[in-house]
Amino acid sequence: MYGPSSPNRRTRGGLWFAAFTIASLLMLLASSTEPALTLQRVTARALDPVRAAFGGIGDGVAGVFGAIGEIDRLRTENDELRRSLAGAEQRVAELTEAARENDELRQLLGISEALEMELLPVRVVSRDPSNLTWEVGIDAGTDDGLAVGMPAVGNADGAGALAGTIVAVTEDTARVRLIVDTRSVVIAADQASRALGEIRGQPGGQLVMVNVPVTETLEVGGSIVSAGLTLGEEASGYPGGLLIGRIQAVEPDPNALTQTAFVRPAFDPATVERLLIVRDFSQG
Repeated sequence: MYGPSSPNRRTRGGLWFAAFTIASLLMLLASSTEPALTLQRVTARALDPVRAAFGGIGDGVAGVFGAIGEIDRLRTENDELRRSLAGAEQRVAELTEAARENDELRQLLGISEALEMELLPVRVVSRDPSNLTWEVGIDAGTDDGLAVGMPAVGNADGAGALAGTIVAVTEDTARVRLIVDTRSVVIAADQASRALGEIRGQPGGQLVMVNVPVTETLEVGGSIVSAGLTLGEEASGYPGGLLIGRIQAVEPDPNALTQTAFVRPAFDPATVERLLIVRDFSQG
């Protein structure tokens, strides 16, 4: 059926020879004779690279899982550090705000002690965002003895500065119109020359001193203070001697009879957070 040189016959013969050789080797490896021991040693050395490769694979797998665990641990530690840092930053912000507020309160206390007036410290709780209307809401009202027309004093680097006047009041709140409001008029004086004029608010939070006789001396850098008196039909309504601002420029008016001084406010109306309300004062 098959010829002498049939490929199937050669293949079956090779398989029988291979099986016989493997069986012989297994019996020889199981033997304790010297040739068997020599063969065992040779075989063990031949299989060392294979065992090492499989061992390396195992170590590599263990290393991968170990690295994953380490990454997860580091990620957890980073999250904890971020939370701790955020808490520390919040604490620093709170301490910084408390220190700033304490410093402002100390300055207001110093102003209260320096001025011979009955003053009530209040907090600004609302403000008008318009550059044309400069009014702020405060956290005190009639229950605290406040009334329309009472002046407000601001902090100008530790000095008392005229800030405005109360124009509306409820039981527990009031509204203060700042002197930079265009509807505000204050009778003021140049501290050096005693020249009198009217301080009026300007859009953008600036001031001008108008109706100053051209014969009076006004100098850049001079201090303007509240006069505490009536000029013509404009009653002061403010205590005298409170700082209003400093002159930045002086220009003669077109009529050649008066001059105008441009005045920078002593306090910042855009950032004021606390005021002192003058509940009672006596004109010097």
